[in-house]
Amino acid sequence: MLANLLKKGFSATAYDIVPAALDAAVALGAARAASPAEAAAAGDMVVTILPSSGNVEAAYLGAGGILEGAARGKLCIDMSTIDPGTSQRVAARLAENGIRFIDAPVSGGVGGATAGTLAIMVGGAPEDFAEAKPALDAMGANITHVGAVGAGEVAKLCNNLIAGAAFVAVSEAFRIAEGFGVDPKTLTQIIAKSSGATWVMEKNHPVPGIDPNSAASRDYAPGFMTDLMAKDLGLAVNAAREKRVPVSVAAAAQQVYRMASAHGLGRKDCAAVYRFLAPSPQEAPV
Repeated sequence: MLANLLKKGFSATAYDIVPAALDAAVALGAARAASPAEAAAAGDMVVTILPSSGNVEAAYLGAGGILEGAARGKLCIDMSTIDPGTSQRVAARLAENGIRFIDAPVSGGVGGATAGTLAIMVGGAPEDFAEAKPALDAMGANITHVGAVGAGEVAKLCNNLIAGAAFVAVSEAFRIAEGFGVDPKTLTQIIAKSSGATWVMEKNHPVPGIDPNSAASRDYAPGFMTDLMAKDLGLAVNAAREKRVPVSVAAAAQQVYRMASAHGLGRKDCAAVYRFLAPSPQEAPV
């Protein structure tokens, strides 16, 4: 994403707690900052993308954070996938200092980030969205203003609930077919023309050897990691609980990903849920 910003003529000052990541950013042409505050002070706009709600709060509100370095009126764009309530709390704290904030989580994985074709879902004031749009256009191809701060996160969690559950469902179906000796390529052709057709099968088939471009055919190299899918499904479950919406599929899928992570697949692509769902041996009771 940073590479695409630089290619499109933006300049950047970068910070990351991982030295190798910061070195890579500098190698692309970004200036080096020693803290989030220093990076925030350097630019006209702040862009962040972090793994968790806690990371976002620390980067924005912690010691040496963005709140300390950003001037009044500066626009902050957080592209992390986090709890909508965290986005709203961070936005409120920044607003006390006259700093603006929008949430803009992304979908499309490493491939979309590299190609600059990410889908970006934005929550924030319309005028802030308009100001951010040129930078977002440099990183994505499908950019939508969803509503107020937090709305982008809601859209992203809804998307990942569906995608995460679909990976589990497709993996279970193909494991059943495998057990009965049905050729997975034949089954793929059938389902592609039937009501079970899904983006998961078309773009990231979880069965190795079906699509040479899928994560499954590259030893499940991410892509979008199993641990991140488990995190996002957990956020969806929490959001549902907050609004008193009963959910069962999201919670069940989250547990599958958590178990897959516990079996060493956490840093593999989330399609590796297929590998986790291997059948038990014949001598097992069930």
